[in-house]
Amino acid sequence: MTTLLKWHEGPKPGDGKVDERRAKWKAILESGKSTPIHEQWKDDKEEAMTKLETEAVLMKKTAFGCLKEQHKQELFATFKAMSPEEKAKITEELDSAGEEGMNYGSKEGKTEEDDEEEVAI
Repeated sequence: MTTLLKWHEGPKPGDGKVDERRAKWKAILESGKSTPIHEQWKDDKEEAMTKLETEAVLMKKTAFGCLKEQHKQELFATFKAMSPEEKAKITEELDSAGEEGMNYGSKEGKTEEDDEEEVAI
């Protein structure tokens, strides 16, 4: 019933107790109010949907990819805001971590191009 009220009256019409919602629905039925008209699904929308279903999606175009890029930008902004002493300390720690620490949890030989790999959804 809540869904029907939302369809006829817009957001939040289903608020209230069950008796109130029944009264609203009864009033809608008695008024002879026709159901809202929705736009017909057309060929151009079907083509757009087919395109979305068949094309591969670049990882950087996903929410995860955007979040990863945002974190990178925040990291660089933080690094730029550091004092020269802090930068030297961080650089030294990164250098001493070596290859083992730098690639933790990542694939061997991963490049920036790998971030642009296509993902089928």
